Amino acid sequence: MIIQSIDRALDILSLFSYAKPRWGITDIAAAMNLPKGTIHNIVSTLDSAGFLKKDEETRKYCLGPRLFSLGTIMGGSLEINQRALGPAHNLVERTGLMSRVAIWDHDAALLTLEVAPHNYSTLAQRIGPRVAAYCSALGKSLLAYLTGSEIKKYLDRTEFTPFTPKTIVSKEDLLEEIERTRKRGYAINNEEIALGRASLAAPVFGRDQRIAGAISQAGNVDQILGSGMNTLVQNLKATAGEISMALGYYPANQDHLKGSSNRKRMHR
Repeated sequence: MIIQSIDRALDILSLFSYAKPRWGITDIAAAMNLPKGTIHNIVSTLDSAGFLKKDEETRKYCLGPRLFSLGTIMGGSLEINQRALGPAHNLVERTGLMSRVAIWDHDAALLTLEVAPHNYSTLAQRIGPRVAAYCSALGKSLLAYLTGSEIKKYLDRTEFTPFTPKTIVSKEDLLEEIERTRKRGYAINNEEIALGRASLAAPVFGRDQRIAGAISQAGNVDQILGSGMNTLVQNLKATAGEISMALGYYPANQDHLKGSSNRKRMHR
């Protein structure tokens, strides 16, 4: 049974994003099509509990410290993060490139771990925490190992927004890219989210033999897709395999890593 007040509170929290981190009561009421009095009561409760924080000068709200605390606990206790932290650090030390880990969550790649090289600029472009699956290496690597029915539901629900001229914007093109991703065992993002930026991602599997997450390396186009790409791919896939084994995944053969069973499901 859904409790309406809790459901509305969760909807309010879900409004906050990098694009719009601050909301006023009037804005929230308009977005949710509810009376301002109703919104005020819920927001006040969230504020008093630390899930929202009010700016007394602007009278707008931002996400509160209680959510940061819970997010930190979640990130630190997530098994894939615990298993991936060491291998990801080793990968970054070998390549000098940013590495990220993501899991599948509500039709997107949710970034749960990020390891930066020592010389990484704090001014570098920030992405996430949720990344569109159809145009990111992490997302495509996750999509490629979902079942055929899961992929179909994703396609039916997804509206393709072009972030750059290179963004995939059709279901047919995405399905072809998913098939290529399975065959080679890794995904490519070539300026699909941001011009000048590229990434590679490889799947991570769990003890249930299903996709558990993905790990990526990102940088500029020359760093990722240039002459050193083959070496990057080898290191990335080896790291993904190491994390998978740490999660209890032991494939009977390499065909499983290439998604042969998923291909059969897709063509049924």
